Amino acid sequence: MTRNIWTRALWGGVIGITAADLLLAIARAAGGMQVNLLAGLADLVAAQWVAYSPSGMILGFVIHLLAGALFALLFAAIIRSFNSRHNLIAGAITGLLLWLIWGLALPPLGITPAPWAAGTATTIISLLSTLIYGLILGYAVSEEAVRERA
Repeated sequence: MTRNIWTRALWGGVIGITAADLLLAIARAAGGMQVNLLAGLADLVAAQWVAYSPSGMILGFVIHLLAGALFALLFAAIIRSFNSRHNLIAGAITGLLLWLIWGLALPPLGITPAPWAAGTATTIISLLSTLIYGLILGYAVSEEAVRERA
C-alpha cells in the first residue's frame, strides 16, 4: 500500500528540513556558516539570550520543522494541480525559491541577514541546504518513490 501525496509530502518535508538543518549545523560548527537560522527563528518567540542557547536551537528547529511541513503541503498542492509525476526538478526549483525567500524576506523581518551577504561559504552552504530540502521533498512526492514502496 502506498501513502497518499499529502503523507509523502509531510514526511519529505520533515526529512528534508532535518537534512538541511544538519548540514547547516555541521557547517556552523566547522566555522563555514556565518548565519544562524535556527537562533533567528527562535528569536521570534523568545528572548535573544534564550534564542542563542541550546534550548533556543531546539525551539528554532521545531519552528523550522513546522515551516518545512507547511511548505511541503503547499508544494504537494501545486504539484498535484499540475499532475506532475517526476518532481526532482520541481523540488530543486522550490529549494532555489526558498533560498531567495530566505535572502529577501527574512532580513527585513530581522530574522537573519541575507545568506549571500555573509560570505561565499555561507552563500554556498545555505543554497545547498535549501536544495537538499527541495530535492528530498521532490523525490518524496514523485512517482519513483511510489514505485519503490509498492
